[in-house]
Amino acid sequence: MFFIAHATRHSRLKTRQVSRQFIIHWPEVGVDRTSWAGINDKGGLDSEVEVGTLAEAAAVIEGRRACLIVGGDGVLLAEAHVPGGAASRAATVARYALEEQLADDVDNLHFSLGQKRAGDMFPVAVIDRDTMDEVTAHCAEAGLRPIEIVPETLALPMPERLPGDEATQWTALVDADRAVVRLNGYSGFVSDVDMAGLMLEGAHADLEEGGEAEITVFETGNAASLRVPAGVAVDQRHCDHLLGLFAAGLVDAPRINLLQGEYSPRNQLDKSLKPWGWTAALAAVLLLLLVAGRWLDLRQMQAEEAALDEAIAESFSIALPGARMQRPRRQIEDALSKLGQGGNDGFTANLAAIADSLASQSQTTLNSLTLRNGRFDLDLTTDAVPSLDALASDLSGRSSLGLEVQSANREDGGVRARVRVQ
Repeated sequence: MFFIAHATRHSRLKTRQVSRQFIIHWPEVGVDRTSWAGINDKGGLDSEVEVGTLAEAAAVIEGRRACLIVGGDGVLLAEAHVPGGAASRAATVARYALEEQLADDVDNLHFSLGQKRAGDMFPVAVIDRDTMDEVTAHCAEAGLRPIEIVPETLALPMPERLPGDEATQWTALVDADRAVVRLNGYSGFVSDVDMAGLMLEGAHADLEEGGEAEITVFETGNAASLRVPAGVAVDQRHCDHLLGLFAAGLVDAPRINLLQGEYSPRNQLDKSLKPWGWTAALAAVLLLLLVAGRWLDLRQMQAEEAALDEAIAESFSIALPGARMQRPRRQIEDALSKLGQGGNDGFTANLAAIADSLASQSQTTLNSLTLRNGRFDLDLTTDAVPSLDALASDLSGRSSLGLEVQSANREDGGVRARVRVQ
């Protein structure tokens, strides 16, 4: 049974009702005038029918699921035999199987397939590639991404076959002087009403001898009269709105989605992303360089930190030999505090006396100074051994410290000496 919606009832529906699915009818691709409405799962409309441009339809739909019904004038419906019935190669086989039936070069045509039928037969919808490019380009420009594009012929509903009824079932839509006819599943045509009558006679003649046919004719308010061949049973019905009829057909009638092959949504997404491929690759390289640079900086900082820790440990072992390093700064400060106790004989006074004595001996240079167990070990460079005696004499005159030469060697015209002060 058909579910035919009444436009008078739909006009009372509130436009704020949000539909999950929409149907858009675009009868003439070259003219930007469409009609659309929300549809439900039962084959009816659940919003009022609106009319406007493709962009206006896209704005209302706002990314929800949509099926676009295009004029069937430029879509040829045929069948192709694919030996073995392999769907993977059906599209290629169909192109060349139908080549002799087509006036145009197959390279200029787009082929879409339906579900395989008995005898390894595949229904095929053929449309001019330029027309398909124009449809998809207009949709993209309007911001519309339909999940299906279906020709009018395959959007018509098919009557429910009653038990025991062997008659061939046809469906026709007559709107003004234009007829859309669906013949027995995937076949059909679009023409003016007069030509449609002749084509129906041809279809009737092609039936097997004794075959019966029934046709359900839906007519709009201004429809011309469709001439039906004698012997074909006719069920005439009124169609309030084309979208209501198409919505009923999309529920369970077989159809072919023209969005296949290079026009499938996935391939279209790949095409839109392809120009960004080099940009994405460059961004990935830059990100990799940034991460690598940060990693190298981190490694360098870790190496510097390790070197600093090693230097601290070495200095600590020199300053406090035998002590366990835990909090080096605090331990050194505590040791200096202890050395500083005792007035003029303390660490500060002794260090000052050594510094003053070295300052008085301009020919003597201090290379390094080490503190161990309250005594000072000095690495000195001077001009001669008597200068060390002069330094010891000056130091004893300034403090109670004594200077003992541990070693002295000639080096580069001078003397390199290690002395102990305590």
